[in-house]
Amino acid sequence: MTGTSVLPETPAAPVKLRKFPCAACGADVVWNPGAASLKCPYCGATKDVPKASGEVTERPIEEALKGASDLGWGMARKAVSCRGCGATTTFDAGLAASRCAFCGAPAVVEAPPSTTMVRPEGLLPFRVDRNAATGKFRQWLSSLWFRPDDLSQKSALSELKGVYVPFWTFDAATHSAWTAEAGFDYQVAVQVEENGQLRTHYETRTRWEPAEGVLEHFFDDVPVAASSGLPPDLARAIEPFPTSELLAYEPSYLSGFLAEEYAVGPKEALASAQRRMTEELYAACGREVPGDRFRGLEVRTAWSGLACKNGLFPVWIAAYQYGEKPYRFLVNGVTGKTDGHAPWSWVKIGLAIAAAVLLFIIFSSIAG
Repeated sequence: MTGTSVLPETPAAPVKLRKFPCAACGADVVWNPGAASLKCPYCGATKDVPKASGEVTERPIEEALKGASDLGWGMARKAVSCRGCGATTTFDAGLAASRCAFCGAPAVVEAPPSTTMVRPEGLLPFRVDRNAATGKFRQWLSSLWFRPDDLSQKSALSELKGVYVPFWTFDAATHSAWTAEAGFDYQVAVQVEENGQLRTHYETRTRWEPAEGVLEHFFDDVPVAASSGLPPDLARAIEPFPTSELLAYEPSYLSGFLAEEYAVGPKEALASAQRRMTEELYAACGREVPGDRFRGLEVRTAWSGLACKNGLFPVWIAAYQYGEKPYRFLVNGVTGKTDGHAPWSWVKIGLAIAAAVLLFIIFSSIAG
């Protein structure tokens, strides 16, 4: 596994492995988003999810950096590592995986179960079921233009998979002092000679003045994917996740779904979160500058109240390989928001450009 595992300073309690048998037929029950309960895929019997004790609350960053107190999934899980994207994905012990859920690569190898993995503090259960996610995927495929004709066939190589993706979220109170040059536009009448006659034109000019100010802002639950397999741009594209609704981690929610191990520790995730927050603060300070435009904006930020929590967020993923390059389509498993990448057909684009040029030539000749 490539990434950072967070090790505790004190020995953790032994991991208790759990299974979830159906009371009616003995088969393993799985989480059913439509019914918001565990359901047996064979006899249809349902079972309520046991309520986990405790609440999901932020911890001071200093405490989080010391390490986790609970490790492992708390249930029997089999793990495979992808040689393509590096993600280590786990699933129910009785199943098998032949392709990576994140990139569609067939090169997955069984990995030993990690007993030192951070146990999630919280979890957002799947609310969007497989049928709804599949419908969104088909709708997305049918709406694509300038894509290869065989895209639908290629993308079907890897079925849509429900994956719990690990995330960190961060809180921070910020005090930003900014300085800049504020530009105020004004109009100037200019006499110009055209065809031997003087005409008046108006030009826009800018008067620059120094400006400064202070911006106070509190960030709440800024998410950072702790994933090897999910690109950051796609992870952000399906935000937001309703982090205020995080439930205390309960292993039975994972039954019937894949779950990726944490590949990013709190220190690295905090650096990513602060880069994101810094970008947002720069843009916010830019909006505070008076006038019509600005230049030379400098922002100095003091950070306080840094805190974090972690949890698993549900994502439906359709991953496939096209031309030896991975592409993905994602559905937010709570809100249903979608995004994805697909290859371009340069042949179709070239033909469209050629057709546009031909039409332009035809209409130009007619108009002439």
